[in-house]
Amino acid sequence: MKARNCCKTMEMELTAWKAIIYDIVRKIEKLPGGAKDKILPNIEDIHMMIEDMDTRIDDIRDKCTPETGIDDIKTEREAFDQSIAEARVKVEDAMQYLGAGNFGG
Repeated sequence: MKARNCCKTMEMELTAWKAIIYDIVRKIEKLPGGAKDKILPNIEDIHMMIEDMDTRIDDIRDKCTPETGIDDIKTEREAFDQSIAEARVKVEDAMQYLGAGNFGG
């Protein structure tokens, strides 16, 4: 079974999560000093996660050719699953901190 559709889906989903995380970073940057100071220790984790997502996207692009089979991308799929799980937790934590009612507004 060919993996091309799976690869494109993983790439698009990682890109979408990366955009959400960038939005969170922009929201954090707009916080007043005291509130921003409380979340600054987590900023480095967020930037590391963005770099990890960039690496995952590059890996998917490099390893998925029209001939690639679904079994050939097992490692990339596992890394993708881990990245998405981490992104969900970080986004949920950030949204709770920022206040879901104010997020994105």
